[in-house]
Amino acid sequence: MLLLPPALMAQQKSQVPAVQADLETGWWQSLPKEEKRNYTVLTSAALVGLWGLATWDYGSSGMHLSSEGWFEQDSKHGGADKLGHFWFTYSFADALSALYESYGYDAETAHRYGAISSWTVQMAMEVGDASSESQGFSWEDSVVNTVGALTSILMYKYPEINRKIDFRMEYVFNVKVEGIFDDYSNHFYSLALKLDGFDSLEDTFLKYFELHVGYYARGYENTDENKRAIYGGISLNFSRLFSQYGYHKTGKVLEYFQVPYSTLKVTHGL
Repeated sequence: MLLLPPALMAQQKSQVPAVQADLETGWWQSLPKEEKRNYTVLTSAALVGLWGLATWDYGSSGMHLSSEGWFEQDSKHGGADKLGHFWFTYSFADALSALYESYGYDAETAHRYGAISSWTVQMAMEVGDASSESQGFSWEDSVVNTVGALTSILMYKYPEINRKIDFRMEYVFNVKVEGIFDDYSNHFYSLALKLDGFDSLEDTFLKYFELHVGYYARGYENTDENKRAIYGGISLNFSRLFSQYGYHKTGKVLEYFQVPYSTLKVTHGL
């Protein structure tokens, strides 16, 4: 048996707690918040690229532009894709903002970086689309991505607006799923006016309700019977109900997702 000098043994014993602390802390936890942010953006963009290679034929053509239109009858998805880009960029920016706060950023900086990061990931998607024969770089998508990122910052800057308004996506089972990110015939997009955001209604039963104005398109993916419509609706404020009974994380998620089939709608076709 090899015996170590007492001084060296004492030194090694003193290093054990430090080694254990390093193991418990882990590689990710020990990174500076700036590196965590960069890794988060790079990983998100890489996942988009991998998905694009698998489903959107990235790399199948030279770099090119594509004009998809806006909300016209003959546009690519009847405009539902534009609201989808806006909603995703906005909600992803908010999600990243919360994540960046957990990394150690103050709230204002986290929201600024969250919006920039979400926009960057969406722009990476557009660059990938530019290399796809079936897609192409869409300047219209780039515009609504920018609006979505700026809206995230706006809602943080003006909490009174955030109290009153949510931007939601509702997923219904209308047609067979063709692609989880392109399945616009199963989507509703709405602006929800939350009545509990008004102080004058806080002590009334109306605080549990909200009013919706929304838009949807149907049939653009797999039929020739293209349909676009706007709607008004009323729904329970599920976000408030869940938060009120202690399910705060679920309540937060429901600020972005509408419970399927929970809105009483009056529709007007376009």
